[in-house]
Amino acid sequence: MLRRIKSKLNLFTVTSIIAGLLIIIPLLNIFVELTAPASDAWIHIRTYLLGRYLRNTFVLIFYVSILSASLGFFAAYVITRYEFKGRKLLSWMLILPLAVPSYIMAYVYGDMTSYSGTVSRFFRSIGYDGYINVMTMQGAVIIFTLTLYPYVYMMVRSALQKQSASFIESARLLGASKWKVFWRVVLPLARPALVAGTLLVVLETLNDYGLVEYFNVQVFSFAIFNAWFSFGDVISAIRLSAILMLIVFGIVFLERAIRGRRRYNLHSKTRPVERVELKNSQKIYPVLLWMVLAFGFVIPVLQLLWFTRFANNTLFNIEMMYLIVNSISIAVFATFIIVVIAIMLANFNRGRASSFKKSWLKITNLGYAIPGAVLAIAVHMFFIDLDHMFYPLYRFVNPETGRLVLSLSLSMLVFAYVLRFMAIGYNSIEASYDKIGESFTEAAYALKSSKIKTLWTIDLPLIKTGLLSAAIIVFIDIIKELPLTLILRPTNYNTMATIVHEYASDEMLIEASIPALVLIAVASLMIYILTHAKQKRGAANVRKN
Repeated sequence: MLRRIKSKLNLFTVTSIIAGLLIIIPLLNIFVELTAPASDAWIHIRTYLLGRYLRNTFVLIFYVSILSASLGFFAAYVITRYEFKGRKLLSWMLILPLAVPSYIMAYVYGDMTSYSGTVSRFFRSIGYDGYINVMTMQGAVIIFTLTLYPYVYMMVRSALQKQSASFIESARLLGASKWKVFWRVVLPLARPALVAGTLLVVLETLNDYGLVEYFNVQVFSFAIFNAWFSFGDVISAIRLSAILMLIVFGIVFLERAIRGRRRYNLHSKTRPVERVELKNSQKIYPVLLWMVLAFGFVIPVLQLLWFTRFANNTLFNIEMMYLIVNSISIAVFATFIIVVIAIMLANFNRGRASSFKKSWLKITNLGYAIPGAVLAIAVHMFFIDLDHMFYPLYRFVNPETGRLVLSLSLSMLVFAYVLRFMAIGYNSIEASYDKIGESFTEAAYALKSSKIKTLWTIDLPLIKTGLLSAAIIVFIDIIKELPLTLILRPTNYNTMATIVHEYASDEMLIEASIPALVLIAVASLMIYILTHAKQKRGAANVRKN
């Protein structure tokens, strides 16, 4: 019995169990604190504000999800089904809006449409005295759509590229029209990717704080920050967090219930659908996509570049270097931890499948479904409990130490990043493992190779592209992250995301332009590396075949 347990308790299993526990425990703290007596602030929120928070949250995610799904699917369909000049360039540039955080785009368009902004001055120059106010719910919906549709676009484009031409040809031979083929064949086969991309859009919308705070759109992320920092009531913030968690879990459960047991499996060797030339009115499709790219990336970047003309040269000083080093170093460090743990989780999932493994992996990947403001509260409470637990040890090492050590360090922020973005790293690495199968690994085990040696010499070289993709995607998300960083950063510790938010909150958009541009440039570079690495891999596979 002991020998059997010992054989199962390897590094992969232990790491996976610890990762799951470290996600469960902080979240349980939130529900435990719900038993605390209701404060006056909570009574006020529940009586006068909770209904508004619920209504605004559901309105926001409804319209953002519909518009993002429609725009992302349209872009993916045009890129994969039609041939036109500039298609290759546009195919990867349509992902670039993902490099512009929603809060930065909100600051830029909010300023451009203000009375003294670029757009308002242009309209006055042509004799139009009207005023465009984007700092509304409708404006928030548009900006979220422009920055988040790439999630849908990337997933649907990948699904459409894998569809076999034989399905469409068979339907046409049976007399189906083009529209019927689209609705009955193309759309159902792309539906899993469409739903998955839309779910990511919803989760990112619920996670945002910078945009909704700047536009004063009172949704739950806004409410949690307001309860904690304006009312000074942690209990109210915890109760709002619990409600938001239930909303998120409800959305995830609804998506899985709609999906049911449907599976869409395509053969690995399929003949792709040939792209056709655009005809007549279809020629406007690329124009529309270039317009989307212009509003979602080019115009905000040009406006930020214009701001830099008036920025003080002292912004290019040692403080800016510290911001860049802080942002990149903590993102690299957290990304490394996430990729290592994700490798352990993926190996834990290999071999004989079991319901325990599936359930436990769902728990370890739960963090991305939890908005940053909620996760920040859970991690903050967890680390305070750890400090109380370890205080005797602190006193033993240093009698003059304070009671809070871990809670005032970067370890709390890194821990939160790992919890939140673990699912992204795991899914990319798991997909790479699925492609290579288990035959090479099993052969190495049969030759008495240890698990670590097999991982280092066999698995990692085979999944290096997946590792690169996981690292880049996680890095981009961490470097843009605002809610977690705002709440959990140590005193006087800033990143490019937090300093942009601070400047913009003080209406100092010119000063915010340089760190915003640096952040966008780093994220854009990562997107370029990711997309072109995939293109090279695809070209290599074509040459092999």
